[in-house]
Amino acid sequence: MNKIRNLIIPFQNKQIVIFSTAICLLLSGFWCLRIAEAAITTTTVEVNIVSTINLVAQNGIVFGDIASSSIPGTITIGTDASRTTSGGVTVNSNTSGTPALYEVSGDPNATYSVTLPSSVTLTSVAGDSMVVNRFSSIPNESGQLDAGGSQNMNIGATLNVGSFQPFGAYKGTMSTTVDYN
Repeated sequence: MNKIRNLIIPFQNKQIVIFSTAICLLLSGFWCLRIAEAAITTTTVEVNIVSTINLVAQNGIVFGDIASSSIPGTITIGTDASRTTSGGVTVNSNTSGTPALYEVSGDPNATYSVTLPSSVTLTSVAGDSMVVNRFSSIPNESGQLDAGGSQNMNIGATLNVGSFQPFGAYKGTMSTTVDYN
């Protein structure tokens, strides 16, 4: 009987080993399947549409009536409406000069940047010209709209007058840009 038992026990151990191996493979398969499972969740998608920023010109830069001489010069209109001259330029004190005035509007309390031109050429009907440069503004490079969504902006500049600059009315176009920061 011991001989039979010795034959069955190894056979039973093989079954146990085969059975144990099968269970391990089966469990490792489930484990592999667990790793491959996907996780799903949801979240919100949001957007805030801001109003466009607007820039409306109330008036342009006015240097007023000036006279030239044999000496070239400049006239500057400050953002505060002050007028200063240099060189051979004189100002007719009976006329006034003004900076450009704009109204900026958009989202309340929003900040924005200001881009001024580097220069503008003014031309007379006869084809004579002068250059305006050194533009400045208040607010300067950036501004902030108030709680109502608006702010005024003044722009000044310097007009370069040549020696014996021909008389006449000179005009040009100035581009100013504002954009949300």
